[in-house]
Amino acid sequence: MWLLLAVAPLGLLGMLVDRLPLWAEAAITVAACLCIAGVVLSRRRAEHAAIEAERRLATIERVIPDLLFETDAHGVITFTNIATAGLLGRQPSALVGMSLRELVDGPLPYLDAALVRGEDPRVIEAAGAVTWDTSWRHASGERVHLSASVTAVREHGALVALRGVVRDQGDRLESERALRESEERFRAALDTARNGIMLVATDGRVLLTNAALRALFGKSAEEMVGTTVADVVPSAQVDQFVALMASRMWSDAVPSQYEFQLRGADGEPLDVELTLSPVREAGRNTGTLIEVHDLTESRRTTEAIRRMADYDRLTGLPNRELFDRHVQRALIDAKYQRRSVAVLLLDIDRFKLINDTLGHTSGDRLLQAVAERLGQHVMPQHILARFGGDEFLLLAPDIGGRAAAEGIARRVSAAFRQPFDHEGHKLKLSVSIGVAVSSGDHGDADYLIRIADAAVHQTKQQGRDGYTIGSEAASDPARLRLELEVDLRSAVDRKEFEVYYQPQLDTQTGTVVGVEALLRWQHPTRGFVPPDEFVPLLEETGLIIEVGEWVLRTGCHEVQRWFTNGGRRVRLAVNLSPRQLLVPNLGEVVRGILEDTGLPPEMLELELTETAAVLDLGSVLGMLHELRDLGVMTAIDDFGVGESWLTRLSDLPVRTLKVDRSFIAGIDSPGNALAIVEAVIALGHALGLLVIAEGVETEGQLAALRAARCDIVQGFYYAQALPGDECARFVEVALAA
Repeated sequence: MWLLLAVAPLGLLGMLVDRLPLWAEAAITVAACLCIAGVVLSRRRAEHAAIEAERRLATIERVIPDLLFETDAHGVITFTNIATAGLLGRQPSALVGMSLRELVDGPLPYLDAALVRGEDPRVIEAAGAVTWDTSWRHASGERVHLSASVTAVREHGALVALRGVVRDQGDRLESERALRESEERFRAALDTARNGIMLVATDGRVLLTNAALRALFGKSAEEMVGTTVADVVPSAQVDQFVALMASRMWSDAVPSQYEFQLRGADGEPLDVELTLSPVREAGRNTGTLIEVHDLTESRRTTEAIRRMADYDRLTGLPNRELFDRHVQRALIDAKYQRRSVAVLLLDIDRFKLINDTLGHTSGDRLLQAVAERLGQHVMPQHILARFGGDEFLLLAPDIGGRAAAEGIARRVSAAFRQPFDHEGHKLKLSVSIGVAVSSGDHGDADYLIRIADAAVHQTKQQGRDGYTIGSEAASDPARLRLELEVDLRSAVDRKEFEVYYQPQLDTQTGTVVGVEALLRWQHPTRGFVPPDEFVPLLEETGLIIEVGEWVLRTGCHEVQRWFTNGGRRVRLAVNLSPRQLLVPNLGEVVRGILEDTGLPPEMLELELTETAAVLDLGSVLGMLHELRDLGVMTAIDDFGVGESWLTRLSDLPVRTLKVDRSFIAGIDSPGNALAIVEAVIALGHALGLLVIAEGVETEGQLAALRAARCDIVQGFYYAQALPGDECARFVEVALAA
């Protein structure tokens, strides 16, 4: 065809050539030939390019992994590439002629009214290519999840064909699934963290939170979406919070910790500790990861520990240690303000009787009621504390002086005027108060409490239910008692104590059968201190345990020494205080002393005063049996005074009963004293006990005791308490006589 088109013009050219000269004819002929050759060459190049393009397209169709397809206006496939074999397990020839409806689940874009994602058909048509994810039927019958990009081909507005590219989404879906699982694990890990965690963008938006953080703010995950730092930080501190974030974004240092306040679930400030770490992606700051540690629980725990250390568990009042710190601060303030400080020690009168009557549990509840009552009657600036047992302390800082302290003491006493309604009982309580006043010039809490304690004892000696103002004056009884207690502690270290011995004689023969060891104190400046002044202090301070053991060891050693030096064996009597009876290893202590000194156990008699009768019978009984098993004798001292042993005598493994000197003093005078002593002697003999009368001072008393068949006597009639060597000589003289 193209050759014919080329020859036709040549005919016309020949007609013209016939009329031209020969040289012109030749030139025209050559030009015509060149033109024909160019046309032929151009046509051949176009054909070659078209063939090459088709070859390249066929190559692309073969190697491309995506499935290419084209359908007619009804969705029937008219063309597809070789990729169908890999994606659908079908050859291209098998697909041509099939409808997309036979291969695809669900609606088809452009062909069905119910389109993918429920979008309006007009929107899809106007959008051009539509990305379409759905399941395709594999030749094996399985469903393959593929994604197609479909374009509509239109002519004059009418749909004539669909062209699309189908891609395998398995790898993408697996990656998405793995990513989702990874995110779920990450969020689960975040939600198990005890501290709150949030990721904040550089613009202040909260991107990520965990369950602990949402709980702090009282919001759900949905409510946290779109929040900013301004929603969780008090407005007054937003700038500071942003500044902290900015400072961390440019730092590679170890994550910093800051104490801060956030807005809690109830809108109230929430004390937290923040740990800020920068977040960088591709070298660019993208946000800050913030760990939020709620300090509420730790501070609550710290406060609980502090309260356990500083407050009394029963009453909730400050304890002695916290009270001391308050006193020390008050003394410092008083010194510079030229004011005074008062410390009051309150001791509930006869509380032990109430406690023993109602029981310790009821007694504890009564102490709680007392603490509550006192708290209602003291000034807000005063510090009320529990000293221990039934004793309370009151600090009155910044007062005018002694008169103000007396007013406080009277107000505290008045708090007990009304009886306590306690478990169906109306209990009338009173309190003995000791007051110490200081200007802050010297002294400390311990010093003031000691003065107040000494003043309390004065109050009790004066009849209880009142107060006594102690002072630092040298002549003040409370001060003297305080100084005596201080000296008493030093006396133990300086070995100022001595053991004296008072002989015990048989009433019928006058033979010395024993000696009683008695503690004496020779003060370096005061001289001889009467036992009734310092022995109670030994009991109260607990020093009686140490001193009592020393008396026992010294007595055993001295009496055994008399025998070793040629003297006659005599029995040694040593008093045991109630505190000593509570020493768990008392039996071992006694055994060790006997072994060390060589004194035979049967030559030792331990005397229990009737004040020990208040102890639990079970613990006393067990200790007495242990002593008896050692071979040691035991005696009841001061029988008939205070708490009576009468109901316990038949149960106790004792050998001796001592009649108190208060009964002996009147037996040679008209009255009932002799009858009482005779009854005690008869009771003792009926129980198989030896009876000793102490405090015998006259011939008449001795005669009456002999007539009543008292076994042994001791007292000034024969001898007062003597130092060891003098007593040894007395024993020898008495034996010689």
